[in-house]
Amino acid sequence: MARRYARAVRVRAVRAGEGGRLRELRLRALRDAPDAFSSDPGPEEAFAPAVWEDRGRSVVVAEDAGDWIGMAGWYVDEDLPAIANVWGVWVDPRARGRGAGRRLMAALMDGARAAGHRRLELTVTDRAPAAEALYERLGFRRTGVALPFGKRPGVVEAQMALAVVPPVPIETQRLRLRFTTPADLDPLLALQSHTDVTRWLSWGPRDEREVRDSLALKLAATRIEADGDTFTLAIEVKDSGAYAGDVGLSSTSHEHRGGELGFLLHPDHHGRGYAGEAAAAVLELGFTCFGMRRIVGRTEARNVASARALEKLGMRREARLVENEYVKGEWQSELVYALLEAEWRAAQSQLRRRK
Repeated sequence: MARRYARAVRVRAVRAGEGGRLRELRLRALRDAPDAFSSDPGPEEAFAPAVWEDRGRSVVVAEDAGDWIGMAGWYVDEDLPAIANVWGVWVDPRARGRGAGRRLMAALMDGARAAGHRRLELTVTDRAPAAEALYERLGFRRTGVALPFGKRPGVVEAQMALAVVPPVPIETQRLRLRFTTPADLDPLLALQSHTDVTRWLSWGPRDEREVRDSLALKLAATRIEADGDTFTLAIEVKDSGAYAGDVGLSSTSHEHRGGELGFLLHPDHHGRGYAGEAAAAVLELGFTCFGMRRIVGRTEARNVASARALEKLGMRREARLVENEYVKGEWQSELVYALLEAEWRAAQSQLRRRK
């Protein structure tokens, strides 16, 4: 008679020397749920013992009276080292319904966060609705990226992600970056109705109705989950509590891991480096929490102050688009700046060495 598990499930990390047990558990998972994994038992059976020992360094298992009844692991892609990629999540069918999957994922998430990862990603096929429901309960959300599942024609594999965003407000040396509130209407009106502020934007000075519409969008811009989402923070000066402007990051493509940076400051606060200080904090969120590999900044070619701020952030000028848009009755040119995650990471490493 097949054993049915009834005891309390214990979750722990795989220990050194347990690679052989991990191999057997993984092969059981692949045979039990072929539509859940992109791999097959055949190729993995041939992996050398050292491969399983290496894999085990970032795997947790569910254990019942010494029997391994489930597993979950994570790995890091060298191209995007800030992201912990979840793999191999499986629970023995006889042990399901006892919370083992949730506990495995919780332990995995704790381990990834302890290792410094602020973003976790995974894929789930449309043949695994229970697994997707579990991931949703844990805070994972679909990013909108979906690919055909190579093993099974007609099966789709969707990407899900969990961004571990630091608590807001975020404090920098001189600024407090917080979410927009309804009380920001008046300072936002003063910002967006100012002719100097809107001089190089595609829109002109706004009236109160237009600013209220803008405020509503900013109130909702508190997370990035799908393409087109924006994460916006109000810029508040610590010493005075003054509203200086706002800074935001938009997701342009989860598939291509692209984002766009934007900031707007009231002239009363120009010339103090506030834009760069706020934008630097948001760039970090883009690369560490929102899974971006490349972030761009765009400005009208005559907007010298914005161009200088982007350059001070380490962004490289990639293009000058000559008279590419007809705005406010004239043909305007645009400068495009960009920064890769690897470039940002290298710059951060240099800063740490200097301290």
